[in-house]
Amino acid sequence: IETLNHYVLDYHKEVASTVFPQARKVIRFFEKNFGDYQFWDDGYKLVEVSYLGMEHQSAVTYGNVWNNWGGDHRSWTKDYYGIIDGLLFHETAHEWWGNSITAKDPAHVWIHEGMAVYSEAMFIEQELGYNVMLDFMLRKRRGIQNKVPIVGPENQNYWAFGDSYNKGAWTLHTLRHVIDDDKLWWETIRTFATENAKSNVNTEDFIAHVEKKTKINLDYFFVQYFYDNRVPTLEYYQDNGKLYYKWTNMVNSFSMPIDIEINGSEKRLYPTKELQVEAINDYSVIHFKDWEFLFDKKKNSDLVN
Repeated sequence: IETLNHYVLDYHKEVASTVFPQARKVIRFFEKNFGDYQFWDDGYKLVEVSYLGMEHQSAVTYGNVWNNWGGDHRSWTKDYYGIIDGLLFHETAHEWWGNSITAKDPAHVWIHEGMAVYSEAMFIEQELGYNVMLDFMLRKRRGIQNKVPIVGPENQNYWAFGDSYNKGAWTLHTLRHVIDDDKLWWETIRTFATENAKSNVNTEDFIAHVEKKTKINLDYFFVQYFYDNRVPTLEYYQDNGKLYYKWTNMVNSFSMPIDIEINGSEKRLYPTKELQVEAINDYSVIHFKDWEFLFDKKKNSDLVN
């Protein structure tokens, strides 16, 4: 970047000196993980304004009143974890996800917002570790509403509201654990950014890229999480040394694997719409890892009959 400048009202100069320098750290994070800042010759400006903020290309505006999103505890990275101003991070994220890699239509705006939220989770994981990242993601999960799919019809000004942010991020979080190979996952996300810098993309471009890089057919996954508003439900029951389980509330082809812990040991299950039975020890303690996969679970004794 040729220049990095801050523009602040004179009576906020002192407090701004503790916040605005964070931009340098954020930019370095994004360049490390998603490739070069594409507007280097324009520089980067952080400009104080009277509204909350916006991701203008090379001139991010900031109106966070220096108080963790106005004091209402929405900026978890700052309020709970103390490492960065959440608004500064999110709007700067859009220099990559939004201004460089741009959705072809509002129907695909999760590419801007979901990627920005997920980038914040990545930042937390790199700074504070995996478990703190999970805490952040579980807080975000509370905001998922599932009213409409996060990808909709084009040419209709379609917008999935908050789910573009939170469910978009959780779809990526789930996809990471389905792939179950972190080196491959991070390379897949990074190359999607670098290969599409200064380009317009849609959800189909993302799907094609992921399946090409991973060599895994994930159509069932993308149809469910991008084009359907339902969250899959794992119906299960534990009885007499057996675990009964199957997927419900999903598209017909859905067959996502999930990880569980049985007496502290991890095991991968491959549920489908058909009832399956797993032999386990009597009185086994089972934890379904719904902190890594987006699904609901429902205990159902009728599965035994």
